[in-house]
Amino acid sequence: MIATRQRGFTLLEVMLAVMIFASSALLVVMTIPDRSGPGVFGQQFKTLLEYASSRAVMEGNIIGMVMTDREFLLVELNHNDVPTDQAAAWRPLDAGRVTTRGEFPDNVRIALVPQRLAESLASPPQILFLPDGEASAFTLSLSAIGEQQGFDVVSKGAMPITLVNKE
Repeated sequence: MIATRQRGFTLLEVMLAVMIFASSALLVVMTIPDRSGPGVFGQQFKTLLEYASSRAVMEGNIIGMVMTDREFLLVELNHNDVPTDQAAAWRPLDAGRVTTRGEFPDNVRIALVPQRLAESLASPPQILFLPDGEASAFTLSLSAIGEQQGFDVVSKGAMPITLVNKE
């Protein structure tokens, strides 16, 4: 009788290969940055502010940002009828697919310097983007509650707006 050798893997070899793949995948997942922290939100917010500045220049209109401690809204100056109430002179910006109104993440604390946060979205904007490319100078601090991680969105009065890591 001739003994034939079977081809294939033993159960032990298969289990060892699965463990190697699983530990490699775990290492890759652990190196991916958190997609919900203040840094990611800060980058998205910076992009929204750059959009507002570009739109103000392209349309020749003043664009503003109103921020409370929980939410934000892009507004534009309403030239059609300027009422006596200054807050009513602003209307929400219609930007199609671009989200111009949103909420700050629950786990992120915000502070705006030198301006103060508004009491409501009906307040006049704290940040202005002018048709000549100028913008309000400000620092918006975003920090994770209970963590050392934090970022600043900074405008020095003109483009570019920068995102600074505070660690």
